[in-house]
Amino acid sequence: MSSAMESLDAPLAPAAPPARRPGLGETARVRLYQVALLAVFLGLWEGLTRVPYLMKNTFLDPFFISRPSLVAEQLWTWTFGAQAGFLLPHLGSTLAATLLGLGVASVTGFAAGLVLSQNPILARTLNPFIVSCNSLPRIAMVPLITMMFGLGLLAKVVTVWFVVFFLIFFNTFKGSLSVEKHILQFCQTLGASPRQILWNVRVPSALAWTFAALPNAISFSLVGVVIAEFVGTTTGMGYLIVSSLSTLNASEMFAAISVLGLCGIGLVSLAERVERRLLRWSPQFNER
Repeated sequence: MSSAMESLDAPLAPAAPPARRPGLGETARVRLYQVALLAVFLGLWEGLTRVPYLMKNTFLDPFFISRPSLVAEQLWTWTFGAQAGFLLPHLGSTLAATLLGLGVASVTGFAAGLVLSQNPILARTLNPFIVSCNSLPRIAMVPLITMMFGLGLLAKVVTVWFVVFFLIFFNTFKGSLSVEKHILQFCQTLGASPRQILWNVRVPSALAWTFAALPNAISFSLVGVVIAEFVGTTTGMGYLIVSSLSTLNASEMFAAISVLGLCGIGLVSLAERVERRLLRWSPQFNER
């Protein structure tokens, strides 16, 4: 989970060329390939776990890895069957902690990155402390965070903050400094004040880099919340996974994992829509 150690003195990564916006036909073809790939994977999983020899002599035993049909049955039971509504409190608890922690980490990381990018002396002073904190193993800190903040929502939010903050911070810092010099010189020639350059040039550049990190930040947020729920709680998708392990219920475990995967896809898609709205000036969203 821990990201690679970064430094405020590291060179800036070159900007990626504008991406061509896919057409309707290309999008439909990609979706078809995705569905076909998923169907092949699920078909192999279902078929191989029904071969008697493989079931007895390999790990391909439905007792350990379940089957897609059994996972689907479990999801149906949670949604429409005898346990209808059972999943909602657990999913709501995990999503609430994920979104709240992600929001706090994004705001504080963006603000800190923007402030330090405008204060070179302060950035160089804090650089070794930031790098050392970013090098700490995230998973190892979860028990300590739980001891300090308890087993409730606050501990999960703090865990997400600790996991995501540095990812957002470093991208914002680099994005703010990635503005080309000739653009800054042009703005100064037109009489723009430092504050105007900050809000109209540096902040949009930092936002573009921050949104580039958001898909990974969302994934890390979900992982952080689930790990925090492993330590000790009575609600959440992590709790469902741990409880299914204690009862050796592979179908329930894979059903919970599948729901988390779908939530990740949904959150990333939502972030992409927000990015398209806020960064509509970007060339990648103006391509036809």
